[in-house]
Amino acid sequence: MNNHIVVINAPKSGTDKYFERFCRQVRENHAHDKTPIVLINPDYPLGLPEYLDDMGVRLVEGRGVSPQDWQQANIEEAEHIVVLAKDDIPEDSDSVCFDICHRLSERGLSYRVIVECFDDGNRERFKSVGVKSVLRPIRSYPEVIVRALESPGAELIVEDMFTRAEDHFKRFPLWLEGDLWRDVVQAMMLDNLGTPMAAVSKEGEVMVHPRADQAIYAQSIIMLVKTAHTPAEAQVHDAFRRYISHDLSA
Repeated sequence: MNNHIVVINAPKSGTDKYFERFCRQVRENHAHDKTPIVLINPDYPLGLPEYLDDMGVRLVEGRGVSPQDWQQANIEEAEHIVVLAKDDIPEDSDSVCFDICHRLSERGLSYRVIVECFDDGNRERFKSVGVKSVLRPIRSYPEVIVRALESPGAELIVEDMFTRAEDHFKRFPLWLEGDLWRDVVQAMMLDNLGTPMAAVSKEGEVMVHPRADQAIYAQSIIMLVKTAHTPAEAQVHDAFRRYISHDLSA
């Protein structure tokens, strides 16, 4: 087994459903549709559910800290190593995960590691041992970790959307009558207001990330804005009106 994905630890609740969603997301990427997935945890004393086994998932019973666990999982040859937070003991979870990451760094494997961290104050500790990515535990969306596997850095964008720390989505009324989506985007960005991500039709349908040349009939737009500099509705209206007026005169 090589170029596989190793996942150390498991969620306390909804374990089966979490791993099912995680594996299905991995399999949706053609580059990983046959990639073996190895779970290292002590939570399946009777073995894995059949549907996980059918998806190419294998189990190593252990806690992910011993050389024997790693040898059975052939961790030296893994493409990605995911260290999940121990959410049954959140007050100690970061220490447990750091110990695992430190051991992996001693074997020169930390650059392959994506680790979950409860306390933002501990992020730098994890980064100091060379891990690839540090994420908050988001149990409802294992897709965030999968994004980190497929497009390193993309997971930080998704995580930021959950936290509202730096950026967030906000809906603004803006009546559009067949305007091109690229004009909406340019108008907002030229005024440094944010990045339009979706339009809401007059029937209430949300159109996510329309094509640049798509004619949009909408009542509102949903925009990614800076939390510290959220524009007012009037600013959005004025920016679009100025852009359209200038475009028509040109």
